[in-house]
Amino acid sequence: MNILNKFRLVLRLKKYYLTLSIFLSAVFLNIATSNGETGMFKDHDYYDKHSKDNHSDVHDKDKDQDDLGKDKDHEGHSKDEQRKTNQNDHNDHGDENHDEHAGLVHLSVDDIRDFNIQISESKSGVIVDELKLLGEIQMNENSIAHVSPRFDGVVKAIHKRLGDNVRVGDLLAGMESIQTLVAFELNAPIDGTIVQVHIAPGENLEMGKIAYTIVDTSTVWADLKVYQRDLPQFQMGQKVIITAGENYPSIEGKINYIGSTINETGRTGLARVLLKNSSGIFRPGTFVTGNVILSKKNYPVVVPLSALHTIENKKVIFVKEEAGDGFKAAEVTVGKKDSYNVEIRNGLKSGVPYVTQGGFFLKADLQKENFGDGHAH
Repeated sequence: MNILNKFRLVLRLKKYYLTLSIFLSAVFLNIATSNGETGMFKDHDYYDKHSKDNHSDVHDKDKDQDDLGKDKDHEGHSKDEQRKTNQNDHNDHGDENHDEHAGLVHLSVDDIRDFNIQISESKSGVIVDELKLLGEIQMNENSIAHVSPRFDGVVKAIHKRLGDNVRVGDLLAGMESIQTLVAFELNAPIDGTIVQVHIAPGENLEMGKIAYTIVDTSTVWADLKVYQRDLPQFQMGQKVIITAGENYPSIEGKINYIGSTINETGRTGLARVLLKNSSGIFRPGTFVTGNVILSKKNYPVVVPLSALHTIENKKVIFVKEEAGDGFKAAEVTVGKKDSYNVEIRNGLKSGVPYVTQGGFFLKADLQKENFGDGHAH
């Protein structure tokens, strides 16, 4: 029970005693009447005065108690207000500190080297308008050679087999003419790889029958499927970037053939790209993606896609402080982009040092600190 309730209880008890006192006074007044009017009025005056004094005392005490309660309530309210003011001051101070350090990640020179964090100055760049197409690697039919005997003959010896790499003039097989019994040879007409073999020891081969197929895989075709609505955008010599997955290199080539018909089943046309393949990594039958460069345009600020990160649904780039070892996540607005670069419209000016590679480590460190205590020092 708080002090205010106690005061109220005391007030009710005193009012009860006052009522009881008035009742007793009335009783005594009736008794005094039988003893005479004078005595009655004297007694009445006495009890009336006594009752008023008691009532006045009770009222004054109640008022004093109420005033005391109000003073304490006011004092408590003032203390609450003071505590709130102090708390707000503390919060304001904390917010100022937080704003001062928010979004900053500090790394030493060793950390930057160990995490392979690369820094460049922002500058203008080119964004290409590209069209992605699916396709497949095919053998360059202009680099295929078929080997067959000039005379009917019998296979005497086999020197090269399926998958062997050969050079011009290498001996493939030894034969003997059926008519003259003169020995003759089958030799490789080009450099390349044997991809088909149709010969066996002792076999009779007729003149013109294909015994070997050799393919020069130093160049291959990338046949791309083009929807008929996109065909008007294609022309001979257009640059194309060919990729086949993360474990394959990106190779640049040019369109050297555009089909003159449309496939009736898929309603697609053909755009063929001649690719250099000296390493032999692009084997016939490999599925690829071709990024056809339709046009190019220069923009004031362009960064690689590796520099762009998402934090709390916002696009950010880590910018290096002008002085010190701190990096700050600067919110940016992006514009046009292609497979490698993106235009920055707002949030990053030209000539500002920023992280082009390795920002993932800064993002992880920043989110770790924010998760821990809400401050990034």
